[in-house]
Amino acid sequence: MKTFIIITLSLITAVTAFAQKVPVFTGSKVTQDDAQKALDFHNLARAEVGVTGLKWSVELAEYAQQWANYLANNNGCNIEHRSRLGEKTRKDTGENIYFYSGSNSGAIDASKSWYSEISQYTYRTLTHQNFYATGHYTQMIWKNTKYVGIGMAICPSGATIIVANYSPAGNYIGEKPY
Repeated sequence: MKTFIIITLSLITAVTAFAQKVPVFTGSKVTQDDAQKALDFHNLARAEVGVTGLKWSVELAEYAQQWANYLANNNGCNIEHRSRLGEKTRKDTGENIYFYSGSNSGAIDASKSWYSEISQYTYRTLTHQNFYATGHYTQMIWKNTKYVGIGMAICPSGATIIVANYSPAGNYIGEKPY
């Protein structure tokens, strides 16, 4: 237990020592505080596997916000990735989506949900067979990804949709995430 606490404190120290501050204008409806918590959480997950931390991108947050708005207002609050609906996507971005039927959910909750896939993850090359159970987690920790931006929208039902976009994209079949 002592070793776990020391390692955890070391990771937290390493993440906060190099933490990037999210700007006041996040680029989306995600508050600066929630964006900072989500970014720090992503970077803690990345530190666990030894990859460089992400930086917040206002441009990606704006892009994520556009899609969150579309899903909440034009798609019946159904979760779909841009490419599945024929929307033009940026070729350099990955995408994680989170849906919460209650209220008071934010980017940090979405990040924790995506991270929870670690329980099903075994370090290996991504295949069509193993991708679907852990693809949100592997996008979070993908070694070549440098930036993240997150948007959120509230559905008419009161449910929350969170969209995260990552650049460069990850989750390439035939490759390992780190």
